[in-house]
Amino acid sequence: MALGIDIGSYAVKLVETVNSASGPALKSSGLKKIKGPSRANASSALKELTGELNITAKEANISVSGPSVLVRFLSMPKMKDEEMKSAVRFEAEKIIPFNLNDCIIDYHVIADTPGGKSDLILVAAKDGYVRDLIGTVEECGFTVRVVDVDSLAVINAFSRYKKDLAVDKGIALVNIGAKSTNLAIIHGGAVCFIRDLASAGNDFSASVSRSLNIDASSAEDIKISPNEKMQAVINAVRQTLGDLSDDIKLSFNYYENQSGHGVDEIYLSGGSAALAGIEAFFQESFGVVPFFWNPLEPFSATGGMAGAKETTAMSGSFGVAAGLALR
Repeated sequence: MALGIDIGSYAVKLVETVNSASGPALKSSGLKKIKGPSRANASSALKELTGELNITAKEANISVSGPSVLVRFLSMPKMKDEEMKSAVRFEAEKIIPFNLNDCIIDYHVIADTPGGKSDLILVAAKDGYVRDLIGTVEECGFTVRVVDVDSLAVINAFSRYKKDLAVDKGIALVNIGAKSTNLAIIHGGAVCFIRDLASAGNDFSASVSRSLNIDASSAEDIKISPNEKMQAVINAVRQTLGDLSDDIKLSFNYYENQSGHGVDEIYLSGGSAALAGIEAFFQESFGVVPFFWNPLEPFSATGGMAGAKETTAMSGSFGVAAGLALR
């Protein structure tokens, strides 16, 4: 049994799995909106959701993202574990703009490469932010087993969704949340680039609210299901989508300059990926039709799965939670 909990700024999402003969099966999943930007409200939403779904897991996997988290890729000479820890810390002091005394630092060796080198991924997260998130989950009666990074969790879920990752293609995963957009690029099944972008769903909602002169709550609904206001919504979010597109293009260019590879396919997920007109905009901006994927699709469902209605309506929102449940 495993539980992935994704605490965003807009909602709490969770995925609980159990083992089956065919692999992890979906026992329950659900989403609960957070009533306001505070730890108490996030904790309240999580308590309500776990109660409604009758969650039985005692341990949870969670993840971090945003301006308090940085991910970097390094190539280091092969060395023993203790030597590597010291060497990584030394390198981190050069490339991480945080005070490392206030950070949690961790790394993972991705692959050993010719010439006696090791490619690794380095993560630095501000200690206070991580501890606050852990505290929120512990207040709801769970023990935190793993603290991951949102983009890595999305990659984990996508790797189960799409089995042929060893092909010679650059694949961009764009997970559009409320407060930030997680961008990851994988090539040949290996993670190559990770960045969190500031433009996201809240910006879309604010643009719709201003343009249509409606309140924030109504804007949230209309941006996804505009009905007869489709063109008005598309016009309202065009500039904001342009900002997001510019950030993504800069990231693609950086990746291509560093690796010599381009991006061949784009996969969209996250609650705000359902924004009206986003598919046509991405095709116009990047010259490729983006794919929408359901992170819950690869799981077989057990009988009596809870939260089915919300899961069906918001399936793209579960990329992080699904990836965490697979850890």
